[in-house]
Amino acid sequence: MRTVIKGLIIIIILLAIALPFASNNPDGLEATMEKVGLEEHPVYEAPLDYGETWGQSIVMGLIGIILVFGVSYGLAKLIKEA
Repeated sequence: MRTVIKGLIIIIILLAIALPFASNNPDGLEATMEKVGLEEHPVYEAPLDYGETWGQSIVMGLIGIILVFGVSYGLAKLIKEA
């Protein structure tokens, strides 16, 4: 379990370091849609935003990491018991 916690800490540190280098520019699909004047009509609206500031982005990233880890860990435990 200590190895898992150390891994999560490393992931969180890498998130905090790499986040400021993320591009603010839209990806290829978004840029193309803007050029031709198309609008997005999402089928699903995410309940949380990525955040506007570095701190908000870190918090949202941590929530995402914790949720994905929790679900993955729980599924692994269920599969191991089966």
